[in-house]
Parts: sequence; structure tokens; C-alpha cells
Amino acid sequence: MPPCPSQQRGFSLVELLIVVAVIGILAAIAIPHYLHARQSASASSAISSLRLIHSSQTAYHALHGVYGDLTALGNEGYISDPSLRSGFKSHYAFSVTVDSTNPSVNYEATATPSQTPTIWHHYFIDASGVIRYAVGTPATSSSPPI
Repeated sequence: MPPCPSQQRGFSLVELLIVVAVIGILAAIAIPHYLHARQSASASSAISSLRLIHSSQTAYHALHGVYGDLTALGNEGYISDPSLRSGFKSHYAFSVTVDSTNPSVNYEATATPSQTPTIWHHYFIDASGVIRYAVGTPATSSSPPI
């Protein structure tokens, strides 16, 4: 004969609510830390990619006498990472602008976050090799260096 319902063992509603509350508290602590770690990793990747663009531009300029855009740098083999060549890597969109009237003088490369929060850093580099940043707005040549 099966036992009466009052004799069956299980979790009470209060016990389940306590477990859910503890999981909620742990999630409230862990999720912001995870998001900050992801943002930091993406920013480090963007800075590294801008350094690669600068070294590629330096080598390209030494050989051709002018600076190139991402397509030219990729086609010549200076940038082998397909993500960076496409202009999007690690939650950042990259663009390289060359002075169309005098491409031997300067270039500007930017890394703009694809995420919308205003706490993400925007990065900028030009022929000087100094990486600059701005928070929440596009970085320019007058932004502070990192």
C-alpha cells in the first residue's frame, strides 16, 4: 500500500524560496563582474588590434610610400586576422581612414564599441603611434593617451 501524502518526503515551499533567493543573490554579484571582465578583455583586444594596425601601417608605408586602409593591409598580408580585416573584432568596429589628398602623410584608425553602454572606451591611433581613448564618445587626436 502506498504511503499517505503526509508521509512523503520532499522540499517545502519555504526551502525552495530560500534556494531561489540565494541563487538570485549570487547572480546579482556574479553577473556585473562577468560583464566587467568581458568589457576589459574586449578593450585589451581593441588596443592590441590598434597596435597591430599601427605596425602594419609603418611597414606598408615603408614599402609603398603611402598608408593603406584595412583592405590594402589585409591584401598585402600585413593583417592576417580575418576578423580584424573585416573591421569587426571582439565587440569593436575598426575603421582606418587615409588622407585621400595626401595618403603619405597620415592615417587614423578607430575602434568603436559595438555595445551601446556609455561606459565602454573608444580608441584612436594615428601615424604618431599614440593610442588615445574617450569614454562614451568617439576618441580623436585630442583625446587623452592610454
